[in-house]
Amino acid sequence: MADGTALFPPDARDKLTLRLQNAVNGFVDEPRAAVENADRVLEETIADLTRTLEERRRTLRTSWQSLPAQGAPGEAAPTTIDATPPAASGHRPGDTTARDTTARDTTGRGTTTGETATGGTATGDTEQLRLALRDYRETAERLLRL
Repeated sequence: MADGTALFPPDARDKLTLRLQNAVNGFVDEPRAAVENADRVLEETIADLTRTLEERRRTLRTSWQSLPAQGAPGEAAPTTIDATPPAASGHRPGDTTARDTTARDTTGRGTTTGETATGGTATGDTEQLRLALRDYRETAERLLRL
């Protein structure tokens, strides 16, 4: 924002950062639970950011909407801006920032899935969880820096 105000208050940002770090630290013991925790942190980060931006937009709109409509002579009156939120998918036309987060096999042997003979999670599953956790962390950290 123009006044340099962060979109996340420091205490809220610190709490979300700590929860994210706890999720990352828990990966060794419980990979799936760590990714689920990171998912919840990202979900809350997005919700907080959305609320903050909606509040800021309401403030901005109120600052000019109470003014009488004025235009240059001969111009049509301004039209109302559509306040309908974008599609729930989150994809915006022209947005090319989406990343493919699919785990890739670099060994040439294929990715194993399911349980191993000892009942643990297969290496391919753990690697996919590791990559997902990495992407959750990177995304949440980028949002928290706003």
